[in-house]
Amino acid sequence: MSVAGLADDEERWRLALEVAGEGVWDWNLVSGRIYRSPLWSEMLGYTPDESADLKWGQLLHPDDRDEAHRKLADCLSGVAPDFVAEFRLRCRSGEYRWVASRARVVARDSGGRASRIVGVYRDVHDAHSLMDELQASERLWQFALEGHGDALWDWALESGEINVSQSFRAIIGLPDDRPLRGNDIWPARLHPDDVRAAVAAFSAHLAGVRPIAEVKFRLRTEDGAYRWVALRGKVMERSREGKPLRMIGTVRDVHDQHLGVEREMRQQQELARAARLIHVGEMASALAHELNQPLTALRNFSAVVLRRLDELGAAGERLREPLQLIAGQALRAGEIVHRVRCFVRRDSLLTAPIAINDAVRDVVRFMEFEARAHAVQWQLALAEPSLLVDGDQVQLEQVLSNLAKNAIDAMSEVDGERLLHISTRVGTDGMVEVAVSDSGGGLAETVRSDPFAPFVTTKQEGVGLGLAICRTIIENHGGRMWVERSTRQGTTFCLSLPQPAG
Repeated sequence: MSVAGLADDEERWRLALEVAGEGVWDWNLVSGRIYRSPLWSEMLGYTPDESADLKWGQLLHPDDRDEAHRKLADCLSGVAPDFVAEFRLRCRSGEYRWVASRARVVARDSGGRASRIVGVYRDVHDAHSLMDELQASERLWQFALEGHGDALWDWALESGEINVSQSFRAIIGLPDDRPLRGNDIWPARLHPDDVRAAVAAFSAHLAGVRPIAEVKFRLRTEDGAYRWVALRGKVMERSREGKPLRMIGTVRDVHDQHLGVEREMRQQQELARAARLIHVGEMASALAHELNQPLTALRNFSAVVLRRLDELGAAGERLREPLQLIAGQALRAGEIVHRVRCFVRRDSLLTAPIAINDAVRDVVRFMEFEARAHAVQWQLALAEPSLLVDGDQVQLEQVLSNLAKNAIDAMSEVDGERLLHISTRVGTDGMVEVAVSDSGGGLAETVRSDPFAPFVTTKQEGVGLGLAICRTIIENHGGRMWVERSTRQGTTFCLSLPQPAG
């Protein structure tokens, strides 16, 4: 082929590359002459005359210079077959644009030194900018999620590899240098009792039944203990056939929160159980008190009749045995009554030092929903530092819960602001006093004379034992309970409790 024919072919492939969006450069290393197609000047904003005198090395971004020169040197020396690099070049405006270039040595001298290298280049600035934005956006949401307490995981389902954030590793105490596969986390680390629920949540999402996998379970840590976590995950990539390929999500350590909820549930169950037992005990005590007098009278009357039988002689002997049985059964009934009364005596009370402010706050937390439902606002005026009392925490919280419930009920029909005020202080006698005040309409006339009388109530579903029980509990603790005030502007119940000895 003639030289003219070769020149024509070369011009055709250069034009083809230009049409495809790639520029051409041709560097004669012997003469130092460099040819750059017009796309070069257009890309960087230089005129053709200006670009003729530009040196590639001088246009390189300082951060990209060493790497680009190293790759070019490897290509020229034959260490690498091609020159393949992405770098930033300075535009006429002073800004930098990302360029991708690929080249190959096409001629060498007899000594093997490169004499000509030909390459192409493409403007990849927009793609790089988009990638930078995506990476910045990813860093932002990762920062936001981890700052919110969520650890991150990224699971390639086909290979099984899983990448987890540092905060995820911290949850289970996993070393930073240990590679992971999906099965190393779940189900291998799941608590046996939680495997079924977790697998079901994952399976339902992977099958498309649920839009997101969401489940709580216990994960085994490196020391063998288990911690409760809340997991959320979603398939982000699928094959053309719909097969899930990649899943990403978050994990949050909810161990302390979960245990706290369990403790509160147990405490509420204990309070409810204590309330039932106290109601039964108080009712039994009240009945025992009422039955004790007629039983005593029955025994006395039986004794009188037995003495008078002696006056009848033989005629009264037929009645003696039945009367003796009546007297014996009355005595037995009295002993049963005595035992029932012992059931609620203070002798069996188990006490310990209790921070009264903590008991108040627990009750406020337990009853927050009910107060909010009745538009009642709490006002606490608690002595600091917190005062200690000697008592049974469950029983004392039951008393405070009962008083708070009564206060909320008393304000249910009141228009305007509804305030429930609880204060703690040291009384003049050295006892710790608690005051519970409401802004209701005051005590009804039927109970005002003795609010603590058993079986007296103004509530349709009440049995009239709540305040009686409360007073019994407080008295069993060595304290007392009273009504400080009751007007149309509200009622204040007070109780006092002894401080721990010493």
